[in-house]
Amino acid sequence: MPHPPSFTCANGRQSVPITLVCDFRSDCIDNSDESFCHHLPCDQTVNFQCHKGQCVKRQAVCNDAEDCLHGGDEDLCTTANFHIKAVTWPVVINLEGPRRVRLVPLNTTYSTDQPLDCPPAHFQCPGSGYCLPIFMRCNGVYDCQGRQDEADCDRYTCPGFYRCRASAVCLTADEMCDGVFHCPQHDDELLCDSVCPPGCTCYGHAFFCGGPFQEGQFAELRYLHASGSGLRPADVSNNTMLVYLNLASCALRELSHLSLPNLHILHLGDNHLTEVSDEHLFHLPNLRHLSLAGNPLTSIFRKQRVAPVLSSLLHSLDLSRVTIPVFHMTALSPFPNIEVLNLSDCEVDTLSTDRLETPTSLHVLDVRGCPLTYFPRDLLQGLGQLREVMADNYKLCCPVTLPPGFNLADCRAPSDEVSSCDNLLRSHVYRVFLALFAALALLGNLTAFVARVFLNRVRNGFDVFTITLCSSDFLMGVYLAIIGVADRHYMGSYLWNDVSWRRSAACKVAGFLCMTSNEVSALVVCLITLDRLLVLRFPFSRVRFSKKTGALASGTVWVVGVVLALIPLLPPTAHWGFYSLNGICMPLPITRKEFLGHNYSFSLFIVFNFVLFMLIAVGQLLIYQSVQKNSLKHADVTNQSSKDQRLARRLITIAMSDFLCWFPVGLLGILSSAGQPISGEVNVALAIFALPLNSAINPFLYTVNRLLEKRQMEREKRLMEQLTVQIKQRAVFNEQDSRHV
Repeated sequence: MPHPPSFTCANGRQSVPITLVCDFRSDCIDNSDESFCHHLPCDQTVNFQCHKGQCVKRQAVCNDAEDCLHGGDEDLCTTANFHIKAVTWPVVINLEGPRRVRLVPLNTTYSTDQPLDCPPAHFQCPGSGYCLPIFMRCNGVYDCQGRQDEADCDRYTCPGFYRCRASAVCLTADEMCDGVFHCPQHDDELLCDSVCPPGCTCYGHAFFCGGPFQEGQFAELRYLHASGSGLRPADVSNNTMLVYLNLASCALRELSHLSLPNLHILHLGDNHLTEVSDEHLFHLPNLRHLSLAGNPLTSIFRKQRVAPVLSSLLHSLDLSRVTIPVFHMTALSPFPNIEVLNLSDCEVDTLSTDRLETPTSLHVLDVRGCPLTYFPRDLLQGLGQLREVMADNYKLCCPVTLPPGFNLADCRAPSDEVSSCDNLLRSHVYRVFLALFAALALLGNLTAFVARVFLNRVRNGFDVFTITLCSSDFLMGVYLAIIGVADRHYMGSYLWNDVSWRRSAACKVAGFLCMTSNEVSALVVCLITLDRLLVLRFPFSRVRFSKKTGALASGTVWVVGVVLALIPLLPPTAHWGFYSLNGICMPLPITRKEFLGHNYSFSLFIVFNFVLFMLIAVGQLLIYQSVQKNSLKHADVTNQSSKDQRLARRLITIAMSDFLCWFPVGLLGILSSAGQPISGEVNVALAIFALPLNSAINPFLYTVNRLLEKRQMEREKRLMEQLTVQIKQRAVFNEQDSRHV
């Protein structure tokens, strides 16, 4: 069930029932519930017009009850007053209507020492024999001779009765709606003839309706919530006392000109409106809040009148969920007093302004859910009264974009994980490690590639795979170098170059190289694991990669890697802007933030790579078991088998380093998809530290392992030479002994 609605006073600290608004009585301390009201014209042929335009029925004139707020209906009347002092004690006094007083004697002996046995809803005047109606207690009029009926009114709680509004007067149920005003503000006779239409829930002059009804019969209606009812603006054209109107989700396709002079709040959200001009609002002079959320608007406030727009009191405008790629702040020029602008989730990509027509009174700007790619540098500079900004783009909260004196704590936007207002890489730590990994990946892999291609002979599939791995890791170094150069180029001014960099060909190339390097490396390590497993498991079999089959497999891997990296750049998927989502040109799906291409990124980086490295882990386990088994039979193995075991041990360190770098990416991606919050800083840390780490250290792992292998071979060679010398010496010694014999 809805709650009885209330009207918030202008001071923001007080609210009053909506039914009491525009009733000629000031309920707000600041009089804001009455100061704006335009009342219905008074038909003086059947009604009496009070001061300030209040209308009462002709029958209310000279009825000894002040129907007009200031008593104008009784000013010129000759009234007959009754005097209690002329009544014989003990007696019960009943007021039964205008000029009608009935005295009922009490059948009891009166004594000043004993209280009277007054009827219910009556009280005794102390020291007298009168029983007065309860509503005469604390009504602001001295009814008892000793004035005791107005004593201690601040502590009078009115137990068991109706307490009149803004007073201490109490009434019984029989005195409500009896045609006589007992309450000082006449609220005991308020809404006595009101009727609630079928299908509506009513609270006085406030209706919550789910369908059409006879709106014209309720001229005093103040509040109408008719969302989803199918009502049209024309249906409420005669309800000029409306202060609140909600016609959301009513399938409105066009907006007729409304003429509701008292309307404060208008909700027209989730309809089919395509155009709203200031002319539609011309006859809403008191409109404070307007909601057009969720409408397919193509034109907003296209000015049609030359005369000043009367809707200048509007201070809150809700355009959330309205698809507006480009929003011109000049559209708000008809509303110079606007304070709150809600553009959340309306897909605004470009925000433009004219300093001469910017609404300088704006206090709150909400653009959450909007990409807001382009906006002028001075967009917010002229908004001297701006107090709060809510956005998804960190650039809107950079000090250089905000007006002077703005408190940065009141600008709520998530910081960019990668970039700052000044630099592409927000941290010097990122910058140092990126440069280090770039140098290691470029120099290390280039050296390893040259050594293996030009200095050593390529003999089998393993050598081909190693060369392929060097090549793919070298691409990662190129990617890191591109990011580093861009960071240096835009240093100090990245804020205004962010979009141009992320949408540049260089950024797309960098992202393409990074993706290709990652996928080719993962696939090659998987092939190397398979090759070593075949060699160790089946040492006497010919089922293994030769130089030719290794080259064919490597070529296939390159094709797969290039295709996977190229898919986000193809026309059907180009709208993703896959490599343009952040400054490092590589979106990892390890945060809960959704983006176009998120499913593709998750499927590739998390699912596909996770499966590959699980296969690598299983393969490495089997290789380890084979190495351990063969080590027990060292005396029986051939030189080739011993060499294969050394290669397997070398591969374990390379494959496990790759696995340990990729495993956190897969694990965090799975946790993120399960709803676990992952910090955006983790995304950057993995992109800068984890992904390039393999490419930087792999060539050195080759070198270290190779040096260790060479040292082992040299040690074995020395041992063999020493053993040969000893054998020869022993043979010579034996030969000499035989001669002596």
